[in-house]
Amino acid sequence: MTDKWNGMESQRRKGPFSPLLLILGAQAFMGIQAAHHKHEVQFTVVGTGNSLLDLTMVDFVDDMQVFLYDKQNSQLMAKEAWISQVLGAKFREKTQQKLIDHEKSFLWFLKKLRLNDTNSDKNITLQLFVVCEPQRDSDIGNQIKIAVDGEDFCWLDEIGQWFFMMPEAESFKPILMSTFWANQKAYYMQEYCYGIMKKILQHSSRKKNVPPEVTVLYREAVDGIIVLSCSATGFYPSCILLHWQKGRDIIAAGKQSSSSTLPNADGTFYQRIIIELPPGDPGTNYDCVVDHIELGTPKVFPVPGKPPKKRTWTVTLSILGVVIFVLSCAMSFIQWKKTNTGYSIHECATMEDIQMDIQEH
Repeated sequence: MTDKWNGMESQRRKGPFSPLLLILGAQAFMGIQAAHHKHEVQFTVVGTGNSLLDLTMVDFVDDMQVFLYDKQNSQLMAKEAWISQVLGAKFREKTQQKLIDHEKSFLWFLKKLRLNDTNSDKNITLQLFVVCEPQRDSDIGNQIKIAVDGEDFCWLDEIGQWFFMMPEAESFKPILMSTFWANQKAYYMQEYCYGIMKKILQHSSRKKNVPPEVTVLYREAVDGIIVLSCSATGFYPSCILLHWQKGRDIIAAGKQSSSSTLPNADGTFYQRIIIELPPGDPGTNYDCVVDHIELGTPKVFPVPGKPPKKRTWTVTLSILGVVIFVLSCAMSFIQWKKTNTGYSIHECATMEDIQMDIQEH
C-alpha cells in the first residue's frame, strides 16, 4: 500500500470480477439512518498467471469484524455467533459457495494482468477494498480501490468515476465502465446491502453514534518545557481527527506525538495527542481542534491557562515538621519551668509568678 492510499481513509478497493465482490463490500441500513455507518470488505489475493495460491476476505461493519474467509479451509466464518443466527445458515452457505466460485474470477484477473508478461510464474499480490456508506438522501455511496503489488492500480470515486493509475489497468477499462457491470453493481447494492446490514445493525449494540468527550491539559515539565495534551474518549464511530492550532494556524513546530485510535471496554474509542513546545514558548493561545461526525463541524477546545504554582508535598511536610518541632519545644520548656518552680501542671501560673521565679534564679 502506498502512503497516499493509506491517507485516504474513506477510500477502499474493489474489483470488476463478479457481483458478489460488491455484495460483501456493500453496506447500508435503511432503518437506522440517523447514525452514520460504514461497511467495508478487504480482499487479499496471492497468485501467479497460472494459479491462485491464497485468498482471504475480511468484512467489517463500522469497526466490528463480521466475516472472515480463507481459501485454505474454504469456510466463511462469522466473528460472533449472533451474526450467524441473525443472517441464517442459508445465507452463510450461499455466500460461502459464491466466494469459492470467485476464486475463478480472481484467477482470470491475474491471467489477464500477466497476459503480455513472459514471467507468468511470478507471484502477484492483489488487494481489493470496497467501502459503502448510506448517504443522508437514502442513496448509497461507495468507493472501490484495487492495488497490485502495493501500487495503486485503479479506483472508483464516490460519484462513480473510474481512475486508472497503471498502464496495465487500461485493459480492464471496458469491463469496469460497461453498463452491464454498473447495473449488476447497483442491483447487489440494493439486494444485499440494505437487507443484510440492516439486520446486523439492528442486533448490534454499536449502532448509535456518540460524540467524543474532550479534555485538554497544560503541564510544565521539570526542565521548564511546556507540554500540552488533548484526549478524546467515548466516541463512536472510530473515525476522528485531532490537531493543534495557535490562533488560526495549524501547529507544525514542537515535538508532537499521537496515540492510535484505541478501543474502550464499552465499544467506544479513545485517542490522545501531545505536543512539547519549543523552549521559551509559554503555551498561550493554543487550541485542540477535534473533528468527528457527531460534532458536525470541527470543534475548538482551548488550552487552559497556566495553573498557579502550588507548594510541593515535600515543602508542605517540611513546614509542618518545623511547626510541630517548635510547638514541642515550647511545651517541653513550659513543663520544665513548671516542674522546677513548683507549679502544678494543672495550675495556671500568672506572668507575675513567672517573672519572680526568673529573677530568683
